[in-house]
Amino acid sequence: MIAAEAAADGAETARRLEDAAYTLCVVTGIRRLGTALSVARRQMAEAMRQEQPLRH
Repeated sequence: MIAAEAAADGAETARRLEDAAYTLCVVTGIRRLGTALSVARRQMAEAMRQEQPLRH
């Protein structure tokens, strides 16, 4: 990969990461990314605990 392609790929990755962070903050209603991530982790853990196990 040439330098220009690597820079463009890095910029695209950074933009996607910023978009994901923004979306996480919007979904959790929390402005600080670290706190939003903690809340999302707790919500996912709670959802997994509430999910019914599969029966065979």
